[in-house]
Amino acid sequence: MIPTNESKAASPNPIEGQPPRTICIQLPDLLTACSPFELRTNGHCKVISQASERWLLDCGVVLPSMKWRPAKVGLLAAACYPTADAPQLRLMADVLGLLVYQLDCRALGTSIDHSGAEGECIDIARMEQEIFSLLSDRLSSAAYRNPGWYIRFRKAQRAFLDARCQTPAFEAGNLESYMSFRRQQCGFLIPLEMIAYAKDLRLPESFLSSERLEILRDCVCDIAALSEDIVSCAKGTPIDPLNVLSIIESGSLEDALAMAGNIVNQRVNAFLDVEGALLQGLTTDTAKENEGIRSYVQGLRDWVAGFVNWLYETERYFGEKGSEVRAFGWIFVPVN
Repeated sequence: MIPTNESKAASPNPIEGQPPRTICIQLPDLLTACSPFELRTNGHCKVISQASERWLLDCGVVLPSMKWRPAKVGLLAAACYPTADAPQLRLMADVLGLLVYQLDCRALGTSIDHSGAEGECIDIARMEQEIFSLLSDRLSSAAYRNPGWYIRFRKAQRAFLDARCQTPAFEAGNLESYMSFRRQQCGFLIPLEMIAYAKDLRLPESFLSSERLEILRDCVCDIAALSEDIVSCAKGTPIDPLNVLSIIESGSLEDALAMAGNIVNQRVNAFLDVEGALLQGLTTDTAKENEGIRSYVQGLRDWVAGFVNWLYETERYFGEKGSEVRAFGWIFVPVN
């Protein structure tokens, strides 16, 4: 487990009224690691962002940690789905808004996912209704047009909610078990399912059930989750127990960050290797299916580029200093 460097940077009992002590840390260069994935942005970004923010506020959905405007969830949608039409992008912005809301609540401990001394989960169906009932009309319409996609979307949603229930009792014995759980708990499988919706794809079952697709999606989830873990250290120490930096065995926070950055690089390389093998293996007698597969894989690429770049644009992690961190990589980490 990594130390918090408290003995080096601050006394155990800081004087009341004084600002917290900080340590200066250089983050791994996530943008360079993910540079094989080209960043593109949807032209409907501004209009959709404003409409989605108004809708969330009208529905009474308020982020616990900040206002919607600096969170820039609309920009996240525009960067992750650069080719979506305006109505599709609007739904994805709203889905991402509700997902970010739930993750924000969990990060601040304001979401009630369990009850009683044993931390038992509340009813899963009730949680589903709480999170996505505001989208029921639009999701039902999408389900009618593409029922196969909707089944996969609901499966990803269920996996997210189940993992949220298990979070209080989860103990990561090693990095492998952590990453397997984090793929479900981070909720990113939900927006990955939205790629097929955004592009109106009917993907063949042979592709959807293939090992190569599973590896590609795992790599994308790992890159996003690890990247978020890395930038989350800007919020201060001690590090959240459900963070890769707390799982990695190392001698310091700096070492843990470097190792996490290396894992991101490994996942990027693994994605590129499997992507190359997948695309080279496509046969010429199924041109229409091949076009859909290529389009979906490009959607995975767009999602990595959009999400990682958004980490430096939203004020959730670096406040107003995202551009400075993007340029130089140095942050001051509060030590509690």
